[in-house]
Amino acid sequence: MALIIRGRTCCAICGNVIRESDHVFGTAHFIGDNNCPLWRYSDAAMHRECFLSWELREKFVAEYNAKVGDLTWGDGSYQEMKPDGSILNCRRDNEVYVR
Repeated sequence: MALIIRGRTCCAICGNVIRESDHVFGTAHFIGDNNCPLWRYSDAAMHRECFLSWELREKFVAEYNAKVGDLTWGDGSYQEMKPDGSILNCRRDNEVYVR
């Protein structure tokens, strides 16, 4: 998961420092190819407002779901990122559950 130190970490989208009161979005490292244009946003912190208005958001969500959503954990669960960046823990039988 992205390391976030409020007051020091910068948003990967706008470059401004993430403050204590900011709503934050981040993912684990899931893009290994540093030639991918989305690579620098994988394992990075972003203001939620920046993420929601980001022109690459749909591509980022699709990339996350293609890479991480294909993984099935030992308990039969997988993760799905919604368009707003929220991540659901789901089961392959389409049952959504919360850990």
